[in-house]
Amino acid sequence: MVWNFKPTMRPFRFVGHKGPVYDVKVAPQGNVIASCSADSTIRLWNNTVEGHSQVVKTHSAAVRSLSFSSNGQLLLSGSDDKQLKITQVADRKFLFSISAAHTNWIRACQFSPDTRLIASGSDDKTVKLWDFSSRQ
Repeated sequence: MVWNFKPTMRPFRFVGHKGPVYDVKVAPQGNVIASCSADSTIRLWNNTVEGHSQVVKTHSAAVRSLSFSSNGQLLLSGSDDKQLKITQVADRKFLFSISAAHTNWIRACQFSPDTRLIASGSDDKTVKLWDFSSRQ
């Protein structure tokens, strides 16, 4: 749900995932909302009362964590498939993955404010930093 704090308006309710939703992020510009789920999908929602969404299917297991780049053009996702994936938000195009990023499920991922680094945390009891441009 997206809450609108104007007293005369009701919250928006976006429906579409087929499993529990694990993370939700709002793009810095506020125009797109990303959600991820146990159904192995990411949904990119238009922040409107209609709640139209597009499904992004880049992972093969539950998607646990999301992060928008500071300009809102990229979306980082971490999954139980032990991979980090980068998707271009405007055209919903998969750009690249960091395969075998961890040896167990990825529970958290985040872009640095300047988008140069990616941080990820996993059930393998590690936190890793990745260089965005070299993917290492």
